[in-house]
Amino acid sequence: ETVKKFGRLDILVANAGVASTTTSFLQDTEETYNTVLDTNLKSVFFLIQKAVPHLEKTKGNIVNISSIVSTMTFPFSVVYSLSKSALDHLTRCLAVDLGSKGIRVNSVNPGYFPTRFLRDVGDIDNINEQMGKQEAAQQPLKGRVGVHEDVGKAVAFLASDEAGFVTGEHIKVDGGR
Repeated sequence: ETVKKFGRLDILVANAGVASTTTSFLQDTEETYNTVLDTNLKSVFFLIQKAVPHLEKTKGNIVNISSIVSTMTFPFSVVYSLSKSALDHLTRCLAVDLGSKGIRVNSVNPGYFPTRFLRDVGDIDNINEQMGKQEAAQQPLKGRVGVHEDVGKAVAFLASDEAGFVTGEHIKVDGGR
Protein backbone atom coordinates (compact mmCIF):
# COMPACT_ATOMS: atom_id res chain seq x y z
CA GLU A 1 0.00 0.00 0.00
CA THR A 2 2.83 2.42 0.81
CA VAL A 3 4.46 1.92 -2.58
CA LYS A 4 1.10 2.36 -4.33
CA LYS A 5 0.39 5.59 -2.46
CA PHE A 6 3.86 7.18 -2.54
CA GLY A 7 5.43 5.41 -5.52
CA ARG A 8 8.47 4.28 -3.54
CA LEU A 9 9.76 2.90 -0.26
CA ASP A 10 12.77 4.55 1.35
CA ILE A 11 12.58 3.42 4.96
CA LEU A 12 11.08 0.38 6.64
CA VAL A 13 10.63 0.56 10.42
CA ALA A 14 9.71 -2.87 11.75
CA ASN A 15 8.05 -2.18 15.09
CA ALA A 16 6.43 -5.46 16.11
CA GLY A 17 6.24 -6.61 19.66
CA VAL A 18 4.29 -8.77 22.04
CA ALA A 19 5.45 -10.44 25.24
CA SER A 20 4.37 -13.33 27.38
CA THR A 21 2.29 -12.39 30.41
CA THR A 22 3.67 -15.20 32.58
CA THR A 23 6.17 -14.82 35.40
CA SER A 24 8.30 -17.86 34.50
CA PHE A 25 9.18 -19.75 31.35
CA LEU A 26 7.76 -22.84 33.07
CA GLN A 27 4.33 -21.26 32.61
CA ASP A 28 4.82 -20.42 28.92
CA THR A 29 2.85 -22.64 26.59
CA GLU A 30 3.71 -23.61 23.05
CA GLU A 31 0.95 -21.25 21.93
CA THR A 32 2.52 -18.36 23.85
CA TYR A 33 5.95 -19.20 22.46
CA ASN A 34 4.62 -19.29 18.90
CA THR A 35 2.68 -16.05 19.29
CA VAL A 36 5.70 -14.16 20.61
CA LEU A 37 8.14 -15.56 18.03
CA ASP A 38 5.68 -15.20 15.15
CA THR A 39 5.01 -11.55 16.01
CA ASN A 40 8.48 -10.41 17.05
CA LEU A 41 10.58 -12.32 14.52
CA LYS A 42 8.70 -14.18 11.80
CA SER A 43 6.52 -11.21 10.82
CA VAL A 44 9.58 -8.95 10.61
CA PHE A 45 11.49 -11.51 8.52
CA PHE A 46 8.74 -11.76 5.92
CA LEU A 47 7.92 -8.04 5.93
CA ILE A 48 11.55 -7.27 5.15
CA GLN A 49 11.57 -9.93 2.45
CA LYS A 50 8.61 -8.22 0.75
CA ALA A 51 10.17 -4.76 1.12
CA VAL A 52 13.64 -5.54 -0.26
CA PRO A 53 12.79 -5.15 -3.98
CA HIS A 54 11.42 -1.66 -3.28
CA LEU A 55 14.24 -0.67 -0.93
CA GLU A 56 16.82 -1.84 -3.46
CA LYS A 57 15.47 0.69 -5.98
CA THR A 58 15.83 3.58 -3.53
CA LYS A 59 18.93 2.34 -1.68
CA GLY A 60 16.71 2.55 1.36
CA ASN A 61 17.18 1.25 4.84
CA ILE A 62 15.57 -0.86 7.52
CA VAL A 63 15.30 -0.08 11.22
CA ASN A 64 14.12 -2.91 13.44
CA ILE A 65 12.76 -2.09 16.88
CA SER A 66 14.33 -4.56 19.28
CA SER A 67 14.87 -4.25 23.04
CA ILE A 68 17.62 -4.15 25.63
CA VAL A 69 16.30 -7.48 26.85
CA SER A 70 18.06 -8.98 23.83
CA THR A 71 21.26 -8.70 25.87
CA MET A 72 19.92 -8.63 29.44
CA THR A 73 18.20 -11.40 31.33
CA PHE A 74 15.00 -11.15 33.33
CA PRO A 75 13.25 -14.18 34.82
CA PHE A 76 9.84 -13.11 33.54
CA SER A 77 10.72 -12.50 29.90
CA VAL A 78 12.49 -15.58 28.56
CA VAL A 79 10.47 -15.94 25.35
CA TYR A 80 10.42 -12.19 24.68
CA SER A 81 14.19 -11.95 25.28
CA LEU A 82 14.77 -14.89 22.96
CA SER A 83 12.71 -13.26 20.21
CA LYS A 84 14.56 -9.94 20.50
CA SER A 85 17.98 -11.65 20.59
CA ALA A 86 17.05 -13.42 17.38
CA LEU A 87 15.87 -10.11 15.90
CA ASP A 88 19.25 -8.54 16.71
CA HIS A 89 21.02 -11.39 14.96
CA LEU A 90 18.66 -11.12 11.99
CA THR A 91 19.58 -7.43 11.83
CA ARG A 92 23.30 -8.25 11.65
CA CYS A 93 22.78 -11.04 9.11
CA LEU A 94 20.65 -8.88 6.85
CA ALA A 95 23.12 -5.99 7.07
CA VAL A 96 25.68 -8.32 5.49
CA ASP A 97 23.23 -9.95 3.08
CA LEU A 98 21.63 -6.72 1.84
CA GLY A 99 24.67 -4.45 1.93
CA SER A 100 25.60 -5.28 -1.66
CA LYS A 101 22.14 -4.01 -2.68
CA GLY A 102 22.81 -0.69 -0.96
CA ILE A 103 20.34 -1.40 1.84
CA ARG A 104 21.38 -0.62 5.41
CA VAL A 105 19.86 -2.61 8.31
CA ASN A 106 20.06 -1.50 11.95
CA SER A 107 18.07 -1.75 15.13
CA VAL A 108 17.04 0.49 17.98
CA ASN A 109 16.99 -1.29 21.34
CA PRO A 110 14.89 0.66 23.84
CA GLY A 111 15.08 0.16 27.56
CA TYR A 112 12.02 0.43 29.74
CA PHE A 113 9.61 3.18 28.73
CA PRO A 114 6.21 3.87 30.31
CA THR A 115 3.95 2.58 27.55
CA ARG A 116 0.82 0.50 27.10
CA PHE A 117 2.99 -2.48 26.03
CA LEU A 118 2.47 -4.28 29.33
CA ARG A 119 -1.30 -3.66 29.32
CA ASP A 120 -2.12 -7.38 29.44
CA VAL A 121 -0.11 -7.94 32.62
CA GLY A 122 -2.41 -6.01 34.94
CA ASP A 123 -2.79 -2.48 36.33
CA ILE A 124 -0.70 -0.73 33.68
CA ASP A 125 -0.55 2.63 35.44
CA ASN A 126 0.71 1.06 38.68
CA ILE A 127 3.17 -1.14 36.77
CA ASN A 128 4.54 1.84 34.84
CA GLU A 129 4.89 3.87 38.05
CA GLN A 130 6.75 1.10 39.89
CA MET A 131 8.98 0.16 36.94
CA GLY A 132 9.65 3.82 36.22
CA LYS A 133 10.97 4.33 39.76
CA GLN A 134 13.11 1.20 39.54
CA GLU A 135 14.58 2.14 36.16
CA ALA A 136 15.22 5.75 37.18
CA ALA A 137 17.21 4.48 40.16
CA GLN A 138 19.31 2.09 38.04
CA GLN A 139 20.28 4.27 35.10
CA PRO A 140 23.16 6.75 35.08
CA LEU A 141 21.10 9.52 33.47
CA LYS A 142 19.13 10.72 36.47
CA GLY A 143 16.01 12.81 36.56
CA ARG A 144 13.77 11.04 34.08
CA VAL A 145 12.90 7.83 32.31
CA GLY A 146 12.89 7.48 28.55
CA VAL A 147 10.00 8.65 26.40
CA HIS A 148 8.78 7.65 22.95
CA GLU A 149 10.52 10.64 21.38
CA ASP A 150 13.90 9.28 22.47
CA VAL A 151 13.31 6.15 20.40
CA GLY A 152 11.94 8.20 17.50
CA LYS A 153 15.08 10.33 17.38
CA ALA A 154 17.30 7.24 17.23
CA VAL A 155 15.16 5.80 14.42
CA ALA A 156 15.28 9.13 12.55
CA PHE A 157 19.07 9.19 12.84
CA LEU A 158 19.48 5.64 11.53
CA ALA A 159 17.07 6.37 8.68
CA SER A 160 18.94 9.55 7.71
CA ASP A 161 21.86 10.13 5.38
CA GLU A 162 23.90 11.05 8.47
CA ALA A 163 23.97 7.31 9.24
CA GLY A 164 24.88 6.46 5.65
CA PHE A 165 27.84 4.31 6.70
CA VAL A 166 26.14 2.63 9.66
CA THR A 167 24.78 -0.88 9.20
CA GLY A 168 24.40 -3.95 11.37
CA GLU A 169 24.32 -1.84 14.52
CA HIS A 170 22.08 -1.86 17.58
CA ILE A 171 21.58 1.50 19.24
CA LYS A 172 20.56 1.21 22.87
CA VAL A 173 18.17 3.91 24.02
CA ASP A 174 18.09 3.12 27.71
CA GLY A 175 19.62 6.00 29.63
CA GLY A 176 22.89 4.13 30.00
CA ARG A 177 21.43 1.20 31.87
